[in-house]
Amino acid sequence: MKRGDSAVITVSLALAAVVVASVTFSLLVQDREPNSQATVSGSSVSSLLVMTWGPSLCKVEPSNRGCRSGHVGRLGQSFILHGLWPQPSSEQYCDVPREVARRARNLGDPVPAVKLPPDLQASLSQQMSDASVMTPHEWYAHGTCSGVTPPEYFGIASSFSSEVSKVLDPVFGKAEGRRLAPRTVRERIDAAFGDGAGRRVGLSCRQVGDDTLVYEVRFSLPPVVDLRDDPAPASLAESLADGPTIPPGCGSGRVP
Repeated sequence: MKRGDSAVITVSLALAAVVVASVTFSLLVQDREPNSQATVSGSSVSSLLVMTWGPSLCKVEPSNRGCRSGHVGRLGQSFILHGLWPQPSSEQYCDVPREVARRARNLGDPVPAVKLPPDLQASLSQQMSDASVMTPHEWYAHGTCSGVTPPEYFGIASSFSSEVSKVLDPVFGKAEGRRLAPRTVRERIDAAFGDGAGRRVGLSCRQVGDDTLVYEVRFSLPPVVDLRDDPAPASLAESLADGPTIPPGCGSGRVP
């Protein structure tokens, strides 16, 4: 390689580094004024753990990245972690720069990375439709309002997700092709997590053509900040006991 060529490559690499640094600076520093929907982090009064039935997700949203890649299909008849949402629903994008919030809303747009331990990343990859997309989206949209760190936030969501799947995956799997009502789900939750826990659970349904599908199950919990390891991790049973009651949701829907 000629000396002149080497100099050109060196200059090009330096310029590329400057561009990357400029983009990062733009996302993190510029436009620091919070989004108009932003509120004070950690001021929520409760939270919702939202779990989506995998087969329903791909019926309702076939363009979902996890469905198109085949990842959700490979997970089989299982619930998918959607998110852990501070309530009320206005608790979104807390103290997030406008540009980062805009990018986070468009799933797949580049946003500053959310750093998590490798073992937690591995768990989320098997619990979410596409963790590479959903993890940053859920953090900036909801986690920033939780009052906890990203590892705490996703650690709680992942742990509770596992508890839900153990209890409800068999219920929904056996109901494949049949209709399922909130009462059935609530009774199963009562049996698994204690009397009254079912009143903290609601179903949501989605319409696909002429068919009404059971889509998500939502669990009403205390504020995320109250679910931290202090002094020990809270179980889903304990958390449901302290969550506010919610309506049962849709009347009934078919389980695909």
